Amino acid sequence: MPSIEGNLTGLKPKQVKNLEKIFRRHLNQEQIISEELCRYLAGLAHEIGRQIGILINRRGYITHVIVGTNQRITLPSLHEYRLGHGRLRGLRCIHVHLGSQALDTEDLTDLAMLRLDLMGVINTTASGLPASLQLAHLKAGENRQQPAYEILEPLSPYNISLPFSRLIRTMEDEIVTGFSHQTKAADKQRAFIISVGPEPRHVHEESVHELVELARGAHLQIAETYIQNRQINPRTVTGAEKLQEITISAMEQGIDLLIFNQELSPMQARRISEITDLKVIDRTLLILDIFARRAQSREGKLKVELAQLKYRLSWISEKTTALSRLTGGIGGRGPGETTLEIDRRRTRERISTLEKRLRKMAKSRANARKKRKKNQLPLVSIIGYTNAGKSTLLNTLTKSSVFTEDLPFATLDPTTRRLRLPREQEIIITDTVGFIKRLPKDLLDAFRTTLEELCDADLLLHLVDAADEHLQEHIQVVENILSSLNLQDIPKMLVFNKADLISNAENRLLTKRYQAMSIV
Repeated sequence: MPSIEGNLTGLKPKQVKNLEKIFRRHLNQEQIISEELCRYLAGLAHEIGRQIGILINRRGYITHVIVGTNQRITLPSLHEYRLGHGRLRGLRCIHVHLGSQALDTEDLTDLAMLRLDLMGVINTTASGLPASLQLAHLKAGENRQQPAYEILEPLSPYNISLPFSRLIRTMEDEIVTGFSHQTKAADKQRAFIISVGPEPRHVHEESVHELVELARGAHLQIAETYIQNRQINPRTVTGAEKLQEITISAMEQGIDLLIFNQELSPMQARRISEITDLKVIDRTLLILDIFARRAQSREGKLKVELAQLKYRLSWISEKTTALSRLTGGIGGRGPGETTLEIDRRRTRERISTLEKRLRKMAKSRANARKKRKKNQLPLVSIIGYTNAGKSTLLNTLTKSSVFTEDLPFATLDPTTRRLRLPREQEIIITDTVGFIKRLPKDLLDAFRTTLEELCDADLLLHLVDAADEHLQEHIQVVENILSSLNLQDIPKMLVFNKADLISNAENRLLTKRYQAMSIV
């Protein structure tokens, strides 16, 4: 038999036994709740002076019994009850309010956040009898196809004639239709971007704008963004109350992914996911996902996998609940490994294997570089912030067909081509992976050997998007990364791309200020 949850302190053994008897009851699938069960719950809540709640599945079985205070109940985690897109939880909550208090904000918040079939309140008389039953459910909004609340007229607990199955079918049909309209319009996963921190608002706005572009590169549709200028809450980033508001807004819009602009700790990500029941990622994980999508060469895929594994290793926390002993034991050496230890060992073994493979590939590249040096051909490397137009420039100069798209990190694997200049001179020109501020450390480490090849370049062609309002910051980010790789002393030429998108006066000002040239 399932156990009772919640506030049991101070209850008599007989009262606990009476609470346990609730699990034995079974409802007809067409019943929301029976008159007899209403009377039993109301009388027992009156006796113990606390709210009592039950969760009922669609087969009529009671899955949870929760005891609260005289003011509220706290519903347990329902992660084992999976949600389909646009679907409800398959559980309804009925609980007793001591007195005539109607459905409150907390009840409606639970209804939305947990996507329950129904939220119901039994009001009681002074003598502990059920006085009325008030129900609420989610409903697709008329204008925006968003789930909204509908609170039904109070029912008599002695004559509950509302057909439950038909009501649920109608509700889910409406909600699924609303979500399908959104899906057809976007045909992409919908996401909510959240940025929190003490920085000035304009700093947040610039960073969020870049994060929106990154999300677009991961084929996500950003439905909403939220900026909060405050210190980061160590547990939930935004604070629990604001996180509830975000969750309700996300669920109303069919959003199933939260993207945080800040790097989340494993504890924060786990806590937020438990509260919201939504997928939660941070900026680092989004960039890793984009790199995984873009990698085409064997080496590129291995480097991305290495970065992902190193990132994952930092998330394998000591505070996991999966600590059962699976190996060793009697007849073995020691008590055996925990699942946590196995995860760590396998991850480290895979990291070691990948690093060995990449070292071999690095040797092959080094040999290829030696051959190029023997040919005494000058090497020019195109560098710059992501989406500055590096691959497009390479295609234009060499009449190549390297993949290009107006997305961050459209090109991940370096491309090398020969370029014949006037007077029968040839050079080698390479296109490198784009830079970005706050590039994840694991990614930078994984691609360090590729970037360090820039040390063989005779000239770094630093390409900048002239039409980008943050070009000054982008130039500085590239310079900082070059310095971190000890490449700051290699000759550089600054080139402003997309000069046709700015005025002639702006173009002259930029080229003069940075001693650069411009192209269209």
